[in-house]
Amino acid sequence: MRLRSAVGCVCVLLLLVLPGCAPSGVPEGPAPVAVDGTVTLDGQPLAGASLMFGQSAFGETDANGHYELAAAGGKKGCPPGEYKVVIEKWVMPDGSPYKSGDMSPMDAGAKQELPAKYTDPEATELKATVPAEGGTFPFELKSDGK
Repeated sequence: MRLRSAVGCVCVLLLLVLPGCAPSGVPEGPAPVAVDGTVTLDGQPLAGASLMFGQSAFGETDANGHYELAAAGGKKGCPPGEYKVVIEKWVMPDGSPYKSGDMSPMDAGAKQELPAKYTDPEATELKATVPAEGGTFPFELKSDGK
């Protein structure tokens, strides 16, 4: 009787655990495509800014304001689709760039340099529609937010 109960418990456990080990059968979605561009603030290249195309892809601008996106998992590019775009630039009180690390920008004492209309995912008016062949998306920001 004990053996039968033990076997029954093992079978139930296997039925609960094994489905989690199998592939889900859900497709990953479209493969990322190359996306790049430039970001300017008042006509000047914006260095050290972070870009987010929804939750799908991220990038950072270089000294010339140029960026290339990378998708989740480190894959280069962004999946095709329509995105709200958020652009942020955090700086320390002494004017030096915020370096991401263990602390959030606010916990590190960094301040946001850009107006909320570019940094707030709910309020941003920046949008991009990434086609299947990828593309280049320039963003021309104004420090007064207009």
